[in-house]
Amino acid sequence: MLLTTIILDIQFSTPSLHIAIRIGIRALESIGLAIIIAAIFSFASGTSAFVEKIRTLLEDIIVKRNFLANIDKEGKKEALKSLIQPTFSEANKYPNIGNYYGHFISKTLEISEKSVRSNYQITCRAYFDETKGKIAVEGIYTYRVYPSVNGFKNIIVGFQEPNGTGSYCSYVSVSDPNGERKYFGNPELEASDEGGDKSMRATIPIKDFGDRKNHLDVELSVTEYGTDHWALIKFQALQPTDGFRFNLRCDGELKVREHAIFVVGAKYYLDVSDCNKNLMVSCNQWINEGTGLCILVSIPHEQLSSSTPLPDAA
Repeated sequence: MLLTTIILDIQFSTPSLHIAIRIGIRALESIGLAIIIAAIFSFASGTSAFVEKIRTLLEDIIVKRNFLANIDKEGKKEALKSLIQPTFSEANKYPNIGNYYGHFISKTLEISEKSVRSNYQITCRAYFDETKGKIAVEGIYTYRVYPSVNGFKNIIVGFQEPNGTGSYCSYVSVSDPNGERKYFGNPELEASDEGGDKSMRATIPIKDFGDRKNHLDVELSVTEYGTDHWALIKFQALQPTDGFRFNLRCDGELKVREHAIFVVGAKYYLDVSDCNKNLMVSCNQWINEGTGLCILVSIPHEQLSSSTPLPDAA
């Protein structure tokens, strides 16, 4: 057919050719091309590679529904709302149960707007500081942080001590995947009041340093002070975190007196030594904001020096 159209074009190349003949030649040419393309497609469709490719595409769409991963945030939210709905019996019992589902759908999809962390490790040493006459807790915090859709957020270092008990941050060290490091020594703390939550805080600018980098490794050295014979050690995750490990060692006469761990929806493991001098908490799953722990360390009353007066509340 294609050869015929070529011959006809050569034979009838005059401009005065009847329009019906021109249409017929073009139609014959189109049919010839369509037959050739169909023949090639039929040959390709018979190969095992083509069949496997089609099977994979159908499996992704129909079975695995992988196409949902590529839709935008609002599309995902609507897809989840259509899938995660309360049953009629639940809706009749709890009229606002739909808001509960919607709340967690929104919280889940907000993960892309947050900087998440992994490999979070905290190593602490509690001891009595002779120079200050208080219990001191030295901690090294290390973790890897990943950017959100808007890049990295600046690091906030602070203490919930509006009156200032002398706690401080020795340094913050930030390293990129290329091994380059930025060091912030003795960041200056300033008073902060957000809705009644008074604290001392410092902002560590890492947004520009982490520009176009897929992760940063952070290390902080922090020293917190308690009173003359007890200290309350607190940790709370302010970002979604892929697991954490907390280690505490008590020096001298200090011992772990009480502890409380707040982990919801994840398994954790607690190990306390027989002498109550060492404590370890480990969790190998994702934890949400608000997860944390609280540990009270103190010098037993019977071991306190008679020259060290106890607070009235003791």
